[in-house]
Amino acid sequence: MNPVKVCTLTALFSAFTFVQATRATAITAPPLETQVKQVTQWFTGLFDNSQQVVTNPSVPFITLSSCSVELTNADPRIGTKNIYLEQKSINRFRLYSFSQENSAVNLSIRAFDPNYSVTGLCNRPESEHTLDSSKVLATSCNLELLWEPADYIGNNSPNGCPTSSGGKVISSVTVSQNSIDSLDKIFGANGNLLFATPIEFRRVDSIPEPSLTLGILALGVWGTSKTILGKYKQKSPVK
Repeated sequence: MNPVKVCTLTALFSAFTFVQATRATAITAPPLETQVKQVTQWFTGLFDNSQQVVTNPSVPFITLSSCSVELTNADPRIGTKNIYLEQKSINRFRLYSFSQENSAVNLSIRAFDPNYSVTGLCNRPESEHTLDSSKVLATSCNLELLWEPADYIGNNSPNGCPTSSGGKVISSVTVSQNSIDSLDKIFGANGNLLFATPIEFRRVDSIPEPSLTLGILALGVWGTSKTILGKYKQKSPVK
């Protein structure tokens, strides 16, 4: 082989190896403590799926608000961040706890005592962002969130979490700085898939004020929302 060609190929290979090594170094995952802080920050705020509804009116309009909370009557767990989540029009109220576990961020999702009212918690002064730990159910649904350069990705396939109807729900979630994409696959006791609609939440700057546009949008998805809400009530997951 021509010596010039050999030198050229060697130089190109060395350059390629250097670029790959540099890239690998650049995308090294941050410490788990940093990951927990980052993903909870990205997860906190006000979101809705209005952009998704515009392109697909069969999907119900849903708002999601979340804020950092403190648990009363509980021993603090070092490195754990607790987030209260409130979702409407398909109502869902949960405590999301993010913590360090092995090489990933562990997400534990728990429901509340049915008689414990926490609606609108994130709209209250920050000093009132507290939850009574005795009102948080012990049963949890867990996911592992793996760090990627631009987001955190997790799922609990294939086992999922049990539902009140004897089936299970397998959840997938991608958390980015300004978006949360989630998919709950709900299976019946016989293993048949009952429901699986991905929801694409996007961050909004502030709590939207009632408007004609929002009213028209809500009316447009009301029928579908009511139908899906009925399914959720019949087959609501324990998580």
